[in-house]
Amino acid sequence: MKDHFAALPEYKQFIAELKARVLSARISAARAVNRDVILLYWDIGRGIVEKQKALGWGKSVVETLATDLQKAFPGMIGFSSSNLWRMRQLYSEYSTPEFLGQLVPELKKAGGIPFVQQVGLGKKALTGAGEQQQILAQAVPELLATSPWGHHVELLKKVKAPAAQPQS
Repeated sequence: MKDHFAALPEYKQFIAELKARVLSARISAARAVNRDVILLYWDIGRGIVEKQKALGWGKSVVETLATDLQKAFPGMIGFSSSNLWRMRQLYSEYSTPEFLGQLVPELKKAGGIPFVQQVGLGKKALTGAGEQQQILAQAVPELLATSPWGHHVELLKKVKAPAAQPQS
C-alpha cells in the first residue's frame, strides 16, 4: 500500500526536489567546514609565527605543539608537526608585503567580484600603502578559505618563488 506513492508524478517530483536539497546542503556544509578549517590553520600559523618572534621560541615549539594538540584531540587529524609547519608557512607566505603587493593587481582585475567589493577594494586605487595594505592583510585569509587545504599544501610544497604563486 505504501509503495503506491512511488508511481505518482507528484511524489517523483517531491523526492527529486528533496534529493537535490540534500545534495545542496551537503555541499554547502562541506564549504563551510573547509572555510573554518582554513581560517583555523591560518590562525594557528599566525600564532606560531608571532610567538616565535615575540618570545624567541625556536623551531622545536612546532614539534611540542603537534604532540600537545594530538594529545588534546586524539583521533583528530591535521595536527602533525608537518601540517603545523605548513600552517606556519601558509601564514608566512601569504602575509608578507611582497605577496600583498602582488595581490593588488589581481584584485584590480577582479573588481567585479562581490568579495572584493564587500571588503572595500573594488573601487579604491590600490597602491599597497597603509590602510589598503591592512585591508588586504585582513582579506587574504578569507580569499584563501575558498580553496581546500590540499590545494594550499600542494602550492606551498611545489612553488617556492612568491611571484610564481597564484593568488586564490
